[in-house]
Amino acid sequence: MNIAQAKCIPLVSYLERQGLSPQKSRQGGRELWYHSPIRDGDENPSFKVDTVKNLWFDHGAATGGTILDLVRELFACDVRDALAHLDKTGLYSPALASPATSSKIARGASRRSDAGPEKPAAAGEKEKSWAFELVSSGPLQHPALLQYLTKRGIDHDIARDYLSQIDFKPPHSAGKYFALGYPSGDGFEARNALFKGFVGTGKSVTFHDKPDATLLRVFEGFMDFLSYLSAGSVREASGAVLVLNSTNLWLKALPYVNDPRFEEVRLYLDNDDAGSAASRKLFENALDASKLSDMRSNYADYEDLNAWLLGEKL
Repeated sequence: MNIAQAKCIPLVSYLERQGLSPQKSRQGGRELWYHSPIRDGDENPSFKVDTVKNLWFDHGAATGGTILDLVRELFACDVRDALAHLDKTGLYSPALASPATSSKIARGASRRSDAGPEKPAAAGEKEKSWAFELVSSGPLQHPALLQYLTKRGIDHDIARDYLSQIDFKPPHSAGKYFALGYPSGDGFEARNALFKGFVGTGKSVTFHDKPDATLLRVFEGFMDFLSYLSAGSVREASGAVLVLNSTNLWLKALPYVNDPRFEEVRLYLDNDDAGSAASRKLFENALDASKLSDMRSNYADYEDLNAWLLGEKL
């Protein structure tokens, strides 16, 4: 299965296969709303599927995309493994020239499918089955990884303070790969020139504390954080630092944002829809929004801090 074929699979069919049914519909069935499959506690369904465009958006997590993006969120995998997973579902057919609204699902928005979808695996089981497995971690030294950092404008000495070199393998595979590893939850955000993903079973935000800090800087990803440090040629930022590792983890950032010890919180998120949505969520849910500052005006003509560092305008 290739990417174009995967994107033809209707999201509603895939969600139904996972045991999920829409809780309400709008615009004659074009919009279907679900309890979010990528986060817990979504009592008021805020996961929207556009059945015409075959796209999803989770308003609570401030993220969305295609069916491939959804599979990657669910299983913390790369595109290749997402394609393999979708291929195994058997949902693709050459007749799927374009996604279409399922009138049956739209009419039954408040009911589970009559077809009796197979029982989904528990979240921990899915993660265990599909997560990349860490083989080893050590000091950053591979020339290919250092070359990748150079192309991204990242100072090597600064990178070594925060990154490891990790070896990992896909589930049920003997093949082994290497990448930059940045601690996140119980695993690592992994990057190299050809790969962007997560190695482990539970991603989370990463907090770099600093004694007596009253300033908190919030970055969307570790490459943004390292770009900020590299631009100033400093080994650590003034104040404490929080790296989201994904905009859909903004809820996990709130305890830090709302910590009374921080008198000022500066947000350095991306200049895209996800970055805007996550920034808005943080402002809306902060106990004291007056202490938050959106720093994106400093790099408004760039996609993110790394593009700003490299001088790559939008």
